[in-house]
Amino acid sequence: MQRSQLHSGQRTTVVAILGMLAMLNTGFVSGETFTGRLNGLRCAEDGQFCPVENLDAHLSFEQDFVLQQADGEYYFLSNVPRDTKVRHVRKKVKVVGTVIELYRSISVESLLVDGADGYREVWSPAAQLKAFDQIFSSGWKDGSTTSEQLGELR
Repeated sequence: MQRSQLHSGQRTTVVAILGMLAMLNTGFVSGETFTGRLNGLRCAEDGQFCPVENLDAHLSFEQDFVLQQADGEYYFLSNVPRDTKVRHVRKKVKVVGTVIELYRSISVESLLVDGADGYREVWSPAAQLKAFDQIFSSGWKDGSTTSEQLGELR
């Protein structure tokens, strides 16, 4: 019983936050697609990309990761989890989302990473909520979150 109550409360919080972001429309430009590379914030501020050598150690010192465009302009990805950004640092990406100019950030609807077969979605709010529901409705122990099933969430 407590697990389902906790799940319901957490889901309500996540949905409320996403709803508030959607309702804020001051300074928004809706549904744009941006291309660039994911990069560490400090490196982007210096106009360079994170170094390839000793990358893991370097990334541990980065406070956040941003979408850096070819012209050097960069945007924070306000609702993408840090671990997702770290996993794809230095890779070519497309970001579909809503720009919040005041904060130089994008509320991301879809994060796509370039690969051998073109771009594929690696994160979206809908996929995150679906994974959240699967984990908290059936638990971790029954094997319901295999990599094949997680691939279907994308």
